[in-house]
Amino acid sequence: MKQASIALAIALLATACGGGDSGDDGEFISLGEDGGVASDLPADGLGGVGGASDGAGGAPEGEGGAPGGMGGAPEGMGGAPEPEPMGLPVLGDGLHTLDAVQIDEIGNAAVDGLATPRDLAFHPENPGQLWVVNLDDSSMTIFFGVGTDAQGSRKKFGFGNTHFMAKPSSLAFGQPGFLATAQEEDQPTQPTTPDDFMGPSLWTSDPAVFEAGHASHMDMLHNSPNSAGIAWAGYGNAYWVFDGFHASLSLYDFHGDHGLGGADHSDGTMQRYVAGEVGYVQGVPSHLAVDGDRLYVADTGNNRVAVLDTTSGRNAGPVFPNYDTATAQQQQRVTGANLDTLVDGAAVDGLERPSGLEIAGEILWITDNATSRIFAFDLEGTLLDWLDLSDEIDAGGLMGIAVGPAGDLFVCDALGDRILRIRAKTADE
Repeated sequence: MKQASIALAIALLATACGGGDSGDDGEFISLGEDGGVASDLPADGLGGVGGASDGAGGAPEGEGGAPGGMGGAPEGMGGAPEPEPMGLPVLGDGLHTLDAVQIDEIGNAAVDGLATPRDLAFHPENPGQLWVVNLDDSSMTIFFGVGTDAQGSRKKFGFGNTHFMAKPSSLAFGQPGFLATAQEEDQPTQPTTPDDFMGPSLWTSDPAVFEAGHASHMDMLHNSPNSAGIAWAGYGNAYWVFDGFHASLSLYDFHGDHGLGGADHSDGTMQRYVAGEVGYVQGVPSHLAVDGDRLYVADTGNNRVAVLDTTSGRNAGPVFPNYDTATAQQQQRVTGANLDTLVDGAAVDGLERPSGLEIAGEILWITDNATSRIFAFDLEGTLLDWLDLSDEIDAGGLMGIAVGPAGDLFVCDALGDRILRIRAKTADE
């Protein structure tokens, strides 16, 4: 598979941990080895392009069998072709064990302020930046220069974070300059708002402006409490949300944002799909990813990976209550949409509680929260390889997953308050 082959040319990255300092305005800063802020973060706080460089690694693709000819066995006569290598190098080439890969700790609680990290994503405009949402204190940790000697981090928790980023489950970058988060909360977060008020928040993705609170939020829509996953729909300010409260998949479109710290939500729209057909598990994210017209879903409570045909379904009437929009018609129930099982967990050993989900190239990556395994499937649901992390991450800890610029895997260990990097071993390791 062409994309997979490219992704598996894994680079050797060096992990560095520095000291931590407390910044002003709800900011915790971790410094690189040289005592300064990471190299891709200028003095004014703006993040730059920092990512890890690609490098050689892993064994080259093997040749076929011995050629026929003089002195060698002719093809088909005792000279059987060598078998193709099984599995993926970043998961240990089919060996499934920890000693078949290289695992490095990229971040932790002491240095970077991680507090039950649940999801993570690389900034598409600044690939050296890795953004991580923290459940326990409703915050975001941003890593700069990931995997380099100058790696550092900043933790953001501005005023109003316990409303606009209350118990975040997931994040997704959108069109340039924006990202959104989903919140797993079903209790009032403001004196005047009801239990079912919580919904997705839209943010600036400029790290110099973003502070995880009221001042840097660009919009917010409501009535999807206990949201467990979010994914950019691929256009404008539209995002899919795994709505745990209504056991549904909802398409939110903020349309024009209200600007930094605003409050006008009247142009937003929402369509609620497949209500009652997905299964929410409290405390476990159910991540999402979009590929064309297909929405891939970690349907945690139903132990499956499902696919929603986003072109299917029809509007069937307004959703109530409506806390946001100018007219009732802007929020709609959708019926008749096609949600199909791609991977049945009952048919895959070790797949019991799918949680993290990422698409990179032609590979669908899934983490299992119950068994601490990472699975790789093709986009039609065929199992390619898997890795057992149960000796490294306790059951219930493995959550979000991201693929780095060089093809390494990065995962959240929510119970251990760590971010781990997994890469293929090189010949001398």
